[in-house]
Amino acid sequence: MDISAYMGDDGPVATLDDAVRIGKALSDRTRVRILAALTVRPLCVCEITALVPAGQPAVSRHLGILRAAGLVEDVRDGRWVNYRLRRVDRRLLAGAALRCLSAGLAGDPDLRGVRDRARTVCRTRLRAPPRRRALP
Repeated sequence: MDISAYMGDDGPVATLDDAVRIGKALSDRTRVRILAALTVRPLCVCEITALVPAGQPAVSRHLGILRAAGLVEDVRDGRWVNYRLRRVDRRLLAGAALRCLSAGLAGDPDLRGVRDRARTVCRTRLRAPPRRRALP
């Protein structure tokens, strides 16, 4: 494996901690599904929750892990916070991991289904969960 593409002029672009953080972020099926959905377009938490088998708090936690690994970023759009794949320098380890993941799992039927649903999910058509009544 030629690692020269990941080396900057002053040495490595990534550290061992970066590699471990990215490896841990990619070690969970839900996080990989989230990344697959984000290859289609930016999505808000409610849209991602509709696509993966996890509740909103779990999806938010997964997004935090992906953000800490440098794989996704959040962008404010009025009252919405959209998540998208982070635009990274091609030399960075996070970018290499995303490219490898995308190419290696392109034919996976589960991830293909997530990507197909991500094309049509719309936050304005999602049904809000019922509100809990206040205790007396």
